[in-house]
Amino acid sequence: MPQDTTMTDNTTTPPTSRQHLPRTAKWLLLAIIVVLCLVWLGFAIAHRVTHVSAQDARVMANQITVSSRLSGRVTDFTLTEGDRLEKGDTVATLYRKPDERKMTSLEANVAVQRAHLDYEKARLAMAEKQLEGGMNLTHQELEASKAAEKAAQARLTEAKREFKRADALYKKGSVSEQRRDQDYYAYQAALAEHAQAQQEVEVSQALADNAQVGFINGSQMPLPNPDVLKKQVRIAEQNLAIAQAKRDEERLRLNDLSITSPSDGIINKTLADQGEYISAGQPILMMHDPDHLWVEANIKETDIAELRVGQPVAITVDAFPDATFKGHISVIGRAATSQFALLPDPNPSGNFTKITQRLPVRIQFDDGPTELIGPGMMVEVDIDVSGAEPRIQG
Repeated sequence: MPQDTTMTDNTTTPPTSRQHLPRTAKWLLLAIIVVLCLVWLGFAIAHRVTHVSAQDARVMANQITVSSRLSGRVTDFTLTEGDRLEKGDTVATLYRKPDERKMTSLEANVAVQRAHLDYEKARLAMAEKQLEGGMNLTHQELEASKAAEKAAQARLTEAKREFKRADALYKKGSVSEQRRDQDYYAYQAALAEHAQAQQEVEVSQALADNAQVGFINGSQMPLPNPDVLKKQVRIAEQNLAIAQAKRDEERLRLNDLSITSPSDGIINKTLADQGEYISAGQPILMMHDPDHLWVEANIKETDIAELRVGQPVAITVDAFPDATFKGHISVIGRAATSQFALLPDPNPSGNFTKITQRLPVRIQFDDGPTELIGPGMMVEVDIDVSGAEPRIQG
């Protein structure tokens, strides 16, 4: 029996040693967990000291509303949300047949006014040539009359001298009375001829003086005076300018009937359908430029003193948590978001509960797949403020 007892005691010893080993492992595991928690807590405290985080942040962009300057029925509009547009691409087309017909009429009117201007210019050029030729002719006639008057003056002088000589000889009896009478009548004829030559000079001078006002050789010019035609040319030029202005105005209207994209971008929402009648200024679609996105984060006013323009920011987009986005602070707001609420609380009752306000901070993207994101997406930001110096020196 004692031997059986001894064997029984030997069989109960191993379970005691097997229970002692797991307890040591548990303590070791607990110690490791405590150390890891302390390390995590240390990192968390260090991160909290060197970073400012915010979950109230969204992707923002300049929203562009495309609208028509004119009223009309939409005849061509096939765009949908998500389509990409480049600057100058046609967005929609309005009904334009009446304007096209009017444009044809205005083009024809411009051609008529241009032809009328050319006609008036041709008349002016011809009238100037006629006036120049007529003035040259009258001046030549004036010079000829003056030459004839000089010749008559010479003959008059000669006839007068011959008569005086014949009269003196007649008184002496050297010549007959008939000869003296011949010289006398010759002298009288020379006087008349000289008087006629003088009158022709006066007439030619008058014609030369009156040539500028449209009289040549005593008769009116076939065309009006060039000064009159110059006025008509100016009137024709003004009529052509008016016709061109009306045509250009209609051309602008035709261009406005084709609505184009003001910039590069992606369509966010369409606000019209093909066949719909739209009014002037009515929005057709909304779009944004995907190359100009930023993040607007609402930061607590208690953390705003640590922020500086240019500080690096880690950005996490909720839609793509595995993607990495980097940025930096570009603008720090100076007015709390509550100031722009539609119904601000002026607190007239006197009861006051202090609430930490938030200020908008704009964060610019530096790196990351920004083509995957769009305005309105929720993001979280983590701003590194480890190198910030105090704004107010104590």
